[in-house]
Formats: sequence, C-alpha cells, structure tokens
Amino acid sequence: MSSHAPTAQPQLTPEERRNHLRAFADRMLLKLAAMDDPEDLPGVERAVRAASVVERLYSRCDRAERGNDDPRKLRADRARNESEAIRAQVSLADTLKWGEERRRNLGPWWDAAGEKAAAPAAVIPPAAKPVETHDTTEIETETAPKTETANPPKVAPEVTYLDYTDAIAAWRVELGLDPPPP
Repeated sequence: MSSHAPTAQPQLTPEERRNHLRAFADRMLLKLAAMDDPEDLPGVERAVRAASVVERLYSRCDRAERGNDDPRKLRADRARNESEAIRAQVSLADTLKWGEERRRNLGPWWDAAGEKAAAPAAVIPPAAKPVETHDTTEIETETAPKTETANPPKVAPEVTYLDYTDAIAAWRVELGLDPPPP
C-alpha cells in the first residue's frame, strides 16, 4: 500500500482564472466554427448546447471583469440612477396632471376633438378683384391743350369683406359645441 502525499496545487489569482476560462472559451469557439454544419436534429441540439456553453463562459468572464469596480462608485451610480428615475416619475406625474387639467378645462372642445366629426364644407370667399385702373391722362385733341402729369393718380383695388359669423356658428352647432338655434 502506498500513500500518496498530496501535491500542492498552485493557487490561481482571480485574474489568472479568468484568463484561463477565456482561453478555454476561445478554443471551444474555434472548434465550433471548424465543425461542419449539423444535418440532423441531434447534431443541431449538440451545436446549440455547445454554443450556449461558450456564450455562458464569455458572459461569466465579462461579468467578473465588470465586478471589479469600486463599491463606492457602484453605490454612487446606483444613487444617481435612482434619483434620475424619481425625477422621471415626477416629471411624468406632472405631465399627466397637466394633461388632465387641460382636458378638464377644454371640456366640450376636448370631447369634440376626440370625435371624428365631418368638417363642414369650407366657405371659400370670392377672390378680391382689383378695380381696373384707367389712365387718367387726358386724351389729346386739337381743341384740348396738352397736360402732362408726372404721377397719375392710381385707384385702389376694391376689397370685399366677408362676414364668417354665421358659418362659425353653424360649425360650432355641427361639432356639438353649441346647442342648435331655436
């Protein structure tokens, strides 16, 4: 009977373990890439399992590398994120409150805007026609003396104004904002 003396295994630092794990994942990934595409369902299952193991190894290494952050920095980041989240919630609450107040203040206008009422036919005013301007210089005749004017007077174009009061009242009744006239 022989007794084996336990041999001392060198302790690896966390960084060395991560390096070995990442090297192992790299070799696995290279072997997976070199394999032929699976042609049957069991081959596909094996390839998916191997790929998920490689992915887990890489994510574990990445997580371990990120985990070396200073705990005070992590607490400060967490506090900053929480304060930003609270500010966002307050802003959203204010926006919702403002929107509700606005809806309440608009009353029937808000309700009418929500409905898809057919817009009444638009009243198109006739185009304002300018009055023809006539040359005011006098026509030369043998009996009339010739007069020249430096700036002949111009006649302003005629403008017509339309009263839309009745059309607006009809639209308000059609949209349900006012009661119909008696």
